[in-house]
Amino acid sequence: MAPKAIQLNIYHMSIPMRGFDHAAATRNTAESIITQLRYDDGFVGYGETLPRDYVTGETLQSVPDDIAAIWDAMDKDSLSPGAPVADLPAIENRCTNAAACGIELAGLRRIFHDLHNIPTELLQKIANRPRMRAFIDAKVSGVLGSKDPRKTVWRLRLMRWFGLTDFKLKLGLGDEIDRQNLQIVHRKLRGGLRRGECTLRVDVNGGWDMATTPERIDELQQYGICVVEQPVYCSAGELGELSQKCSLPLMADESILTEQDAHALLNAPKPIWWNLRISKNGGIVPTLKLMNLAARREIPFTLGCMVGESSILSAAQRRVLQLGPFPRFVEGNYGRYLLADDLLQGRKSLRFGYGGSLRTLKDDGLGIEISQEKLDKYAQHLKTLSG
Repeated sequence: MAPKAIQLNIYHMSIPMRGFDHAAATRNTAESIITQLRYDDGFVGYGETLPRDYVTGETLQSVPDDIAAIWDAMDKDSLSPGAPVADLPAIENRCTNAAACGIELAGLRRIFHDLHNIPTELLQKIANRPRMRAFIDAKVSGVLGSKDPRKTVWRLRLMRWFGLTDFKLKLGLGDEIDRQNLQIVHRKLRGGLRRGECTLRVDVNGGWDMATTPERIDELQQYGICVVEQPVYCSAGELGELSQKCSLPLMADESILTEQDAHALLNAPKPIWWNLRISKNGGIVPTLKLMNLAARREIPFTLGCMVGESSILSAAQRRVLQLGPFPRFVEGNYGRYLLADDLLQGRKSLRFGYGGSLRTLKDDGLGIEISQEKLDKYAQHLKTLSG
């Protein structure tokens, strides 16, 4: 008989960060919802999700209630090996991707052994890929963003010393700050940009408006920018219309939450790149589906992260990279580069290595061991739900 899920614990985690700025928020604390799923055979699975009101409309307050509602409505056998983990009940007529991610990750007991949840087209790719090599064929980007340009150049110098070649600069922090950051970063990278040894993209986090965006993007061409991410908060259709007026490619982030959004972007007259994130897009399986769709339609995409993810979501990202088509850029696995601590045993933390390298995870499940002591230290227990 297959093991069954019998208890779900929900926690609110809060871990100090080293500080990070972008147009939508300044973060000094990493806050997320952690799920702990217990099975009747003693196995314990963990999930994590970082809800953002400006991304999916979900919050740290709404997600625990949504997880509880999904739990009450679902057949607990759907969290047993071989069952359709991704087919979670919908709540009302709104986005609950972050809540779905929290349950889905905790319910993925095995990824390489129980592949019933992975779409057929992905299984074909998996069968032909040597998944258990030491390193993943993808390199993590450095993300720059500070209201103090001196910090920007200091962080860039560290990233260059550590062998990173792809960079994303956060804009929308104020015109003068943006200008200084752009000039500093371009001056340090222009040789590598000219030789094709590195790349530079920008992320506005919806900090601009429709009317001025095309002109602002024209000004960015002098800095060797390859793509502009989410210049305006808008729907997928509106971003498609805006892209026609812009001289550089646009990348959708908040504008791509679902497959419906993806198809709206595919219908745009000009190609729009995608930034896919496991928490934002509803978990491993929905993210893999979107990655596979992007690969089939030759859309460049980023496999990104939410600022402040612990090693739970970092492990999930490595699993996605081991299973799906490779992205153009990767953001994530920052671990204790950004966090003051993590949830793994001891002082361990999943983070990228020199040059943005990522090691594969070889064990079952997410391939990590969570410390209950760390969970008790950094997380407040919110709910216990029984099967």
